[in-house]
Amino acid sequence: MKPQGLFRCCVTALLLASATAVAQTARIERADVQAITDASARDVAALIAQPGFATAVTGALAARPDGVPLARVMARFDPQARTQATRTLAAQDRQLRQRKGLPAAGAELLQLRAYVPAGARLTDVPAAQLWVAVLPRGDDRHWTTLTAYDLQGRRHTLDARTAPAFPVLIVDVDTRTAVEEGMALVNAGLQARGLQSPERIRLAANGSASLDLTGLDRIRLADDQEPWALGGAEVFAVVSGLQIGAAEPEMATLTLPYLDHDNTDYTPGQPLVMWGNYRFDAANVQLFEDDGDTNYQDLLVALTDGVKAALGAFAPEYAVIADIAGAILKAMPTTWFANDTDYLDSFYLLQRGQAYTDRMGAANNAKVTLTPVTLTE
Repeated sequence: MKPQGLFRCCVTALLLASATAVAQTARIERADVQAITDASARDVAALIAQPGFATAVTGALAARPDGVPLARVMARFDPQARTQATRTLAAQDRQLRQRKGLPAAGAELLQLRAYVPAGARLTDVPAAQLWVAVLPRGDDRHWTTLTAYDLQGRRHTLDARTAPAFPVLIVDVDTRTAVEEGMALVNAGLQARGLQSPERIRLAANGSASLDLTGLDRIRLADDQEPWALGGAEVFAVVSGLQIGAAEPEMATLTLPYLDHDNTDYTPGQPLVMWGNYRFDAANVQLFEDDGDTNYQDLLVALTDGVKAALGAFAPEYAVIADIAGAILKAMPTTWFANDTDYLDSFYLLQRGQAYTDRMGAANNAKVTLTPVTLTE
């Protein structure tokens, strides 16, 4: 074999090995998020019979029934942080932040929720009989069972589609907090890499300033038949288009924190697209749901390196705008279309100044009403 051919073969082998290593690392990190919540569920189950712990749980959940940081429960139970359980759960919370690509300092992400059947109360079950469930890996649409632990560490199987007739505690990730922090991290990274421009204000001849935007007046997601054990959805949007002054994508992310449930109308009046930064006055909006496993550093890499690689060299023409949305989907790891980050829908080539009433997305999963708004000084 010629030296050049041997060199190319070696380079190809190294690139393949590197790609395999990256994929294996990503799988380990995703598994680690579930492993952390599983270990934490077993730790909580072991505490159930401890004097005062059940009272701490019911007291904390009474104030926040949709979920409370485990750290807050432990602070009620162990105010001086003297127990090994407190230290272990705090360490697992720090590991969770690391696995999700978030800074070490920040809000606690491990949370405790309760599923309570209609007409029942959490206190209807003696503390010693409470089970603590954990969400499984994989696409939630394919879940058949969940694992729950009792105070002796024994595993019990729950049906993922048919809710139990008794209250169950659930340990999982506070995705609302994680998404808010993660989107801030992604936007800062996009700005640093030149893929999100500073806000442009339109100046009139008389010196007055105005800002055009498209507001999200109404949104509804189709029934996705999620399991009973999942909490409210945490949806974020990626807005994309072409930069005005360069042959580069323009991207921004934002959260839709109110969008908790499917088959429900929400009327947020939320600014969705800020038009000053999009060439041809056209942009795409794509919706994703984070179910807990997303690593936001990985998401940033997908939206920067991955999108640019998928697009390749291009001329800044109108047709490229929809291609950018396609590149975003192509850049997302395949597993992000399972449970960790669900793709919900895409709205292509939205126009500046255009109103849309009950517009369905390309995937026929989301329906929106959008209104143009001009803000003036």
